[in-house]
Amino acid sequence: MAPLTLASSTPDPKRRQGFLGYLIRRRNYTVLAAAAVMVVFVAAALAAPLLYDWETTTRVVLDKALLPLSMTYPLGTDELGRDMVARLVWGARITLVVGVVSVAIAMVVGVVIGALCGYYENWLSSTVMRLMDFMIAFPRTLFAIIIVTIFGSGVVSLILAIGISTVPANVRLFRGPVLALKRRQFTTAAKALGAKDSSILFSHILPNTMSLVIIQGTLSLAEAILIGAGLSFLGLGPQPPTPEWGAMIAASRAHITSHPHVILVPGLALFLVILSFNLVGDALRDYIDPRSKKAL
Repeated sequence: MAPLTLASSTPDPKRRQGFLGYLIRRRNYTVLAAAAVMVVFVAAALAAPLLYDWETTTRVVLDKALLPLSMTYPLGTDELGRDMVARLVWGARITLVVGVVSVAIAMVVGVVIGALCGYYENWLSSTVMRLMDFMIAFPRTLFAIIIVTIFGSGVVSLILAIGISTVPANVRLFRGPVLALKRRQFTTAAKALGAKDSSILFSHILPNTMSLVIIQGTLSLAEAILIGAGLSFLGLGPQPPTPEWGAMIAASRAHITSHPHVILVPGLALFLVILSFNLVGDALRDYIDPRSKKAL
């Protein structure tokens, strides 16, 4: 049976032109600049092993410590004489990996649990939702700290901490749409034609929530990157000499007045990436959601 969707049979001109064309037509140059920043950082993260080897990024050279900006070191060096550009590029790789993988885990687990709880209204789904409410009420950062404390510090623990702490919000977010969609006529028609619950849920209902998945995933990336940097700042993320932006900021606090570049470089990178993901996520919501007041 072919999937039944809620899409209109009339092509949407806004969808035909694509997201980039939509931004250009609206002259939303701020979001275009944010998208360009995202592309630059993603490209740098992917090309990090080609640009700088790991030894160059982590090798201690004390006679070159805290050098100012120059032609040899465009962003200077840190307190241990390591090239800030190299550490910034490798830090982008680690930061984006933590953000993307943790959000992917949270989205997959959250969507599946939320969809099942929305489709099957029984005592088990009610119990699961009460558990999710309890986890949402619990401070998210503290919950992530507890997970990192249990599993130990490191990239994998950081990913698990962010992913698990994000699941309850996604379960709550996706349960509502599934609950509404299962009462729509196309779901009733599928049941009348003898479709199984699994087919209705995964072939008919969930495809109609893909726009919400894309929007939530984009916006969650910014939050995941911020939480990951915060945990690393507290010493709960990747350990030295691994270059991670939050850990770089923490290590450079002693030089904030004498050599401000060592804290400005990772701090500004973190600011730009989080801002860019938020701006692009907001614009993507306006582009996809037909009920948005900003959408054309």
